[in-house]
Amino acid sequence: MPEAPSDIDYTVHIGRHETTFRANTPEGEKFLGGVDLTMSNEEAHTFIQDARAAGLTVKSFF
Repeated sequence: MPEAPSDIDYTVHIGRHETTFRANTPEGEKFLGGVDLTMSNEEAHTFIQDARAAGLTVKSFF
């Protein structure tokens, strides 16, 4: 059985010190404030914790 999509996927861009988030569900899009969002890796750590605390599934995407 296929795994349900996460609300938000993210990719870490190590060389640029950024993380890009992509919404996969309407709930994820609402939390991001759009379909995608890029921020510093430092900010991303807290953002992921906040999203999970809000009940969203957040997974890395390679």
